[in-house]
Amino acid sequence: MDNKTNNQLSIVISIVDIITICISFLLASFIRYGNFDKVPVLAGYIGVLWYFIAVYLLITAFFNYTRRWIELSACTELYYILKKHLYLITFVLIYMFIIRQSDSYSRLQFASFIIIDIVLMFVIHTLLKHFITKFFRRTSYCERVLLITEYAYAEDIIKRTRMTRNWYFRIKGIVIIDKDMKGSQIEGINVIGDGTDYYNIVRLRAFDSVLICEPSLSYKNWETVISQFVNMGIIVHFNLPEYDIKIPAGRKLENIGLFGVVTYGKYEYSFVQQVIKRVMDIVGGLVGMFFFGLAMLIFGPLIKLDSKGPVLFKQLRVGKNGRIFEIYKFRSMYTDAEERKAELMEQNEMQGQMFKMKNDPRITKIGKFLRKTSIDELPQFFNVLRGDMSLVGTRPPTIEEFNNYEPHQRKRISIKPGMTGMWQVSGRSSITDFDDIVKLDCEYIDNWSIAKDIKILLKTIWVVIFGRGAE
Repeated sequence: MDNKTNNQLSIVISIVDIITICISFLLASFIRYGNFDKVPVLAGYIGVLWYFIAVYLLITAFFNYTRRWIELSACTELYYILKKHLYLITFVLIYMFIIRQSDSYSRLQFASFIIIDIVLMFVIHTLLKHFITKFFRRTSYCERVLLITEYAYAEDIIKRTRMTRNWYFRIKGIVIIDKDMKGSQIEGINVIGDGTDYYNIVRLRAFDSVLICEPSLSYKNWETVISQFVNMGIIVHFNLPEYDIKIPAGRKLENIGLFGVVTYGKYEYSFVQQVIKRVMDIVGGLVGMFFFGLAMLIFGPLIKLDSKGPVLFKQLRVGKNGRIFEIYKFRSMYTDAEERKAELMEQNEMQGQMFKMKNDPRITKIGKFLRKTSIDELPQFFNVLRGDMSLVGTRPPTIEEFNNYEPHQRKRISIKPGMTGMWQVSGRSSITDFDDIVKLDCEYIDNWSIAKDIKILLKTIWVVIFGRGAE
């Protein structure tokens, strides 16, 4: 497990343990007094609770108990919990001796608290581990890894990755570089490529990173490969003794399962900032769903009256690192729009992997208004709440567009797509070259911050109010 993932998990465990301490304290108080109304609401009791929490956090930080927490067995887990509470008891007794008020506190409540907290913490830790190892790997947040190796090493590598609780990543495909084995399986995982096509495999499929385990070739032969993967927005885990590859990307030593690797990547986002971004998405999504509901009441009947077809338009789009999801919009085109697209391609005003036409005959009368005001985008707040999209990001391409991407253009889908972004606030109708859109998206990815998201959201509101850049 890399340090970043371990630090994120440590924060989660600490928060859960603080909540557990508070619950245990309340239960112990109930046992002592039989009624919460009888619990003395004294500064001393509240102070002891805060002291419990502070001492617990210090013990956790000083002894580094949360490191490799997910890999601990049940017996080792219980041992560490008992050890932490032994320290906790010692420090609390010292505290009470120093303030000389030990007679003011209930010994029954103190003993009950320790017993309840040990049992409750062990149970919650066990359940949390079960949830993480069983369910997290099925979510879109789990890192999807492509293994690139030789046939002789593939089976052993997969077995070794399964020897640990590798909840944070899954090997979803294998490339065997020294043998054509496409269509077969190794340890239940599909072999999907050979040494000639791994660029296209990463470009066209949903992978977050690649794990290169190939000891027989010189690292110089891999320098170009790693550089191109990084430029595509893919994280590279490189398991070779020689790792002094000089490419313009961050480099760090970490573990993938039992393998020590050098990881290359151009960006690394703060866990706290990612949490804040997700909270912003949830809050913004809830607010947006209110406006979506109002728009549905007003424009739903108008869309039905204007042309035949459903009120909402659904289409498969490509999300973060190739994940496919269904996007929602108010229907602004006739139902045969996709069929008519081929005959209009000669009038495409965009250069590159995108279609845009100023007076598109496929757009309905009400659709022109919906697009001009960006009201057609309101149903996407549902995608934001589901986690398929973010408020701010890069626009999700269609599958057809994505399949025609150049390798460097894939980087724009290395983050979660957004309802708005750099392109939307930079005069989207005036930009006619897809590579210019890619440059704006890459600038956003390389320099992302919460402040930048807020700035783009404010600019988006301004653009929507005055109808600038939308057609």
